[in-house]
Amino acid sequence: MTFFSTHAQSDTPWLGLVAETEHTEGELAGMTTYRLYLYTPNASDFVVSCSGDDENPMYLTSTSEPAWFQHELATTALATDVNPAFFTSFPEFAFDSWLTIGAEDNTAAVDVIELADPEYDAFEIFEAGQNVVVETNVGNAWFVLPVPTSVEAVAGEDLRVLIAQLTTAGDISGQIQVQVFNNGNNQDEFREVLPILNACNDPEALNYEPLSYSDDGCQYAEVDGLAEVKIIDIGIFPSPASSQTTVTFPVEWVNRLSGAELRAISIDGRVAGTWSIQSELNRIDVSGLASGQYVLTVADLNNASLPFQGHLVVTH
Repeated sequence: MTFFSTHAQSDTPWLGLVAETEHTEGELAGMTTYRLYLYTPNASDFVVSCSGDDENPMYLTSTSEPAWFQHELATTALATDVNPAFFTSFPEFAFDSWLTIGAEDNTAAVDVIELADPEYDAFEIFEAGQNVVVETNVGNAWFVLPVPTSVEAVAGEDLRVLIAQLTTAGDISGQIQVQVFNNGNNQDEFREVLPILNACNDPEALNYEPLSYSDDGCQYAEVDGLAEVKIIDIGIFPSPASSQTTVTFPVEWVNRLSGAELRAISIDGRVAGTWSIQSELNRIDVSGLASGQYVLTVADLNNASLPFQGHLVVTH
């Protein structure tokens, strides 16, 4: 089964996970192959690198064990190691999990380079099918050089660059620090840790195409003349958190969220923390919260509750 790929426009880059193929038979039965894209606002934006270290951690995790399907023919974690000539004889090889910047296989012009921390080699760990948690001082990165042959690293008319292919039986979450030259200008750089978001992949939703970052942000038709109230899960990563976490909202709610208040409710019902919502991506400081579990809710300017809810765990 193949899902239709959708994406949303934004003034800044964002990471979007799109389900491509749901596997129902053979070795991959029960797994889904996803493509992770970095969406950018300009067609000439150039994606330079993906990375993580102790100050800007990178997490790429799945709830399944093993986390990622890795085909035996692949010898590295990069897409440029994939030879499509083997797909006929080994069809599962086409769904191998890999990391990239633009390239789908070794026929691409772009040269993707990896830099691994000897103390924590994220590429070796990923290729072994394990979750990736980069929090070391040296860190790990994969990157491309800003040269004319790196054509696949340019966003183009689709306003997106391929970052990874991930085949897994579990749910994917994480964050990656990305580096982008805005409009290809190396003097105008975007560099930020971005959470992995999902497109609205429910064909029954009114906003199936396009304009939704989250499955939980899908909008549905009225039922029996009354609008169906659907609680939308707030994206929170990381959780547990000790100092900062990132809270994400569906982009179609941004205008209504302007000036709204995010609240952390403790298990005894008290409002333990509040933050002003600035955009669909909000980094919040939770260092002032006591260790424990909290429910995140949202209230608008009139103190009316909005249909958002999330669960945050704080540890110190």
